Amino acid sequence: MKRIEHVFEMVKELCEKQYVEQGQRTGISTDAVASRLGIQRSNASGDLNDLVKTGRLEKIEGKPVLYKIVDDPIRKTDDIISCSILDDIIGANKSLKNAIQQAKAAIMYPPLGLHTLLLGETGVGKSMFAEAIFRYARDIGRLKANAPFIEFNCADYAHNPQLLLAQLFGVKKGSYTGAERDRIGLVEKANHGILFLDEVHRLPPEGQEMLFYLIDKGAFRSMGEIEAHQKVEILIICATTENTDSVLLRTFTRRIPMIIQLPSIRERSMSERWELIKCFFQREALCLKVPIGISQNSLRAFLLYDCVNNIGQLKSDIKLSCAKAFLDYVGSKEKMLKVRSEDLPKYIRQGFVNYKEHRGELDKIGVTRGIVFQVSQDSYFSVEDTHTDNIYEVLEEKMMNLKSKGLSEEDIQLIMSLDMDTYIKKYMSKFRQSNLEELYKIVDRKVVEVTQEFLQYAAEKLERQYNDKILFGMCIHISSTLERIREGKEILNPHLAEIQKLYSREYSVANYFSSMMKKYFGVQASLSEIGFITMFLVFDDYLGKAEAGRVGVIVAMHGASTATSMAEVANRLLGEKYVVGYDMPLDQRTEIALEEITKLVELHNEGHGIIMLVDMGSLVMFGDMIYERTEIPIKTVEMVSTPMVLEATRKALMKMSLEDIYYAVTNLSPYIGRMHGNTFSHQLKDSVIVTACITGKGTAIKLKNMIEKLLCEQGRKVDVIPIEISDMEDFERKLTKVSQEKNLIAVVSSIKPRDKTMKYISTKQLVEGKLDLLLSGTAMDSLPNELVLEQLQFMQDVISENLAIDGKQFMQAWNSFYLELKKHSLVLSEEAGIGLIMHLACVVEKLTHGEIIEYSKRTEPLDRNQYGGSCKVVEISLQALEESFHINLADHEYENVVKLIYYL
Repeated sequence: MKRIEHVFEMVKELCEKQYVEQGQRTGISTDAVASRLGIQRSNASGDLNDLVKTGRLEKIEGKPVLYKIVDDPIRKTDDIISCSILDDIIGANKSLKNAIQQAKAAIMYPPLGLHTLLLGETGVGKSMFAEAIFRYARDIGRLKANAPFIEFNCADYAHNPQLLLAQLFGVKKGSYTGAERDRIGLVEKANHGILFLDEVHRLPPEGQEMLFYLIDKGAFRSMGEIEAHQKVEILIICATTENTDSVLLRTFTRRIPMIIQLPSIRERSMSERWELIKCFFQREALCLKVPIGISQNSLRAFLLYDCVNNIGQLKSDIKLSCAKAFLDYVGSKEKMLKVRSEDLPKYIRQGFVNYKEHRGELDKIGVTRGIVFQVSQDSYFSVEDTHTDNIYEVLEEKMMNLKSKGLSEEDIQLIMSLDMDTYIKKYMSKFRQSNLEELYKIVDRKVVEVTQEFLQYAAEKLERQYNDKILFGMCIHISSTLERIREGKEILNPHLAEIQKLYSREYSVANYFSSMMKKYFGVQASLSEIGFITMFLVFDDYLGKAEAGRVGVIVAMHGASTATSMAEVANRLLGEKYVVGYDMPLDQRTEIALEEITKLVELHNEGHGIIMLVDMGSLVMFGDMIYERTEIPIKTVEMVSTPMVLEATRKALMKMSLEDIYYAVTNLSPYIGRMHGNTFSHQLKDSVIVTACITGKGTAIKLKNMIEKLLCEQGRKVDVIPIEISDMEDFERKLTKVSQEKNLIAVVSSIKPRDKTMKYISTKQLVEGKLDLLLSGTAMDSLPNELVLEQLQFMQDVISENLAIDGKQFMQAWNSFYLELKKHSLVLSEEAGIGLIMHLACVVEKLTHGEIIEYSKRTEPLDRNQYGGSCKVVEISLQALEESFHINLADHEYENVVKLIYYL
């Protein structure tokens, strides 16, 4: 910074200090500036006079001559406190008026201001408001121009208290392993400024205690510090989404006197939301350096949709809409980027349902046209929305846009098919009941008369009534059609095949209109045009069917947030809240996951089945097991990736069939193995087992791998053939073919063969470990309900795949544990046993990796008087597991086993 700027900043700082202390700016002398900056008086005098010449300082004649900052002409007042950065915030004189008054009072309160707690829902702008408070304090001289503003989100380190404390308060060398040098913390960096702690409710107890000491004493001690506390002058602003009635926040409110509540977007006026929308779009225009045009309907949608996460979501949704429009803009010849309502996500377009209720408010604030934002600050102008009532022109423009994006013909037709539903509904909604004289002004009288005659004919044939809304819409459409046919222009109806199949009666009636067009107008209508006429005849019915009938998409993966994160990415990129994610914790019982995913399948099945995208392990077989229970069509794809989820969702939104989606997704995966068709190699052994699935290749191959592992361990020479089932006849045909060529000793599938002479085991029974008994000749109906280790060899594979421990070693230890329990007549059920295996395996993994396991304090303690003996047996039985992995289990684990045995 040049010397003259240091002079200006010094005058500004001293003037603001005068205002705070005296209520007015009296001015600063040359001697005072020179003394403060340590420069020669002549240099200070020269710089001060230059600043006066440029209008930045005002000179006050007298002895001595004084200089002060020039009043802001825009504010037209000497009161910088009452008109500031805070007053420029949208809603400053409305919903935020009280909050801003509180913020100003907090900053002005002597000697150093009041620590402040900001309350509000996620996305209301707490971080932005905290920074505005800081800038306000700096502007009025309560903080120096170079004062720091340090921001810290307490949630980032909530599960690592040591690291959190190190970040906040600093570290002394040697205080813990890895602390090789002194490091200052954020508190020290914020000295003489503001420390903003976001999500302060996530502070662990240790952090709360040290923060309260800092608030109370203005001092802190670094980690490892053994000497006196360090003093700091710091103003703390905290923010939280929690209710002030919580225990933590009641403790905070005793120490933080200023509590400011920020309103949600629902509590703010429509005019404020309008200003926010214009502000965010203007920022995007400045950022992209491209004019942005927003249609009137898009503006209405942004004003009216349910913005759950407040201003933060509104800003994000506007940015995403611009990003999506930018893709269309790049490479086009357009002069501006265009945001259209039809390109917005469905959840934003849902705002249209509130239009009637808020129509008066929208008109009042001026949302009557579209807007174009220029590439300059606060520069925009209104434009009329341009739209056409010609279906052909709309479809042709849409198709050209899609082709310009490089999409295949197949995908273009599918997207056009999807968009047609929305367009027809939007097209017909434009026409309200009116008198025929108004219609004659825009459509030839002959067209109206012929359309009336046809609709009367259609009403008799189809036994339904057609109102004037259908008449008006159809007349305008036919008028455009005639003009287009005479010009020799053609258009493809993307729904033609579906219409012919679903509405054969209506399509036949529409064919009669083709002859009427020939008779009255001398033109020949194409099949595509007959399809359009059919759509008018089935308008209400067609739209009802078009809204339903998509394949559901479910992503299920192991981990805390893997599946939901992948689903969120797909939903955000495609602009729809359609994909469902299910996260399966590693220590969760398989039965619970199966039950919960089954409910998801039933909930999201729209009648066309579910595509399940999974990662590995038992999840691969869930599709078959759920199909057994529900008979809902399911296809499962394993080793899922984000591109696969995107492809499945995109195809589902296009209303492709389950089979088409499945094959489109599996073509992206290099992990799907080879399936057998209708011929079987002579290299196969004489005895074979068939694994068959209707839910996808991955399931059949997974079953094959599991069975082969069991057979290998037992030394059996049997080949396993995975086949895919397209339908029951195909299944029976393939089984017959196998049985003719080989000794078919068993069929493992979710579908039972019709031939009752074939030995059959379901996917669920295989997972439960019953294959070995079936092969040995034991009848399935006579299988015991008691858990037997030999029935659970497959769990070894599951553990090895999913956990960082030796599955074989674990199962051997489990065997010793299980047999010891049986000696004392303690027996685990099948369901409890499988769940306990996975639970203990996860506990072993954590303990062997040095992790600390925390148990809920809310768990009901075991009655030792009644179950003490059993608990002791369990403790002794688990010694084999503890010794094998060199770990010590907590008493909680012994009690947990007892509860499972007695169903407590």
